[in-house]
Amino acid sequence: MKKIHIFIFILLTCACSTRHENKIEVKKIETSTPDFTIALKFINDYTDYCNDLTDANIDSNWIYNNQLLTESFKNRYKALSDSAFKQDPELGLDADPIFDAQDYPDKGFVILKSDNNTGFVTVKGKNWKEFTVVIKVASQNGKWLVDGTGIINIPTDKQAKR
Repeated sequence: MKKIHIFIFILLTCACSTRHENKIEVKKIETSTPDFTIALKFINDYTDYCNDLTDANIDSNWIYNNQLLTESFKNRYKALSDSAFKQDPELGLDADPIFDAQDYPDKGFVILKSDNNTGFVTVKGKNWKEFTVVIKVASQNGKWLVDGTGIINIPTDKQAKR
């Protein structure tokens, strides 16, 4: 009788372990699909920020403190800005690297298309349908963040055509 109890205990323990492993696998599958709403939130927040500017200068602290961006994005943005201001201290960048343009749709963006395999999403202007921006999202520490947009961390062949 004692052997039967031990056998049942071992059998139940194995069954519980198998179910636990399946739950872990399901969670991994769920987090592997890019969350493109992060890209849309960032580009629309950035549009609102730019609309509220009183002068043409972007306060880079807005970028550096943004929780939706990867460190890689912030570092590349800083490198681009520093290089541009070194070459031309008065003008700096001749276009906004996030929009990859001087002008932008001031009403914000909607998703045009996305690619779950690469993490690239293309957004188009709400009030300027021909204006598109390519954004890349990446998973870091279980969270989806913006890793590139415009010319920042976006390969030339993936950038929106201008």
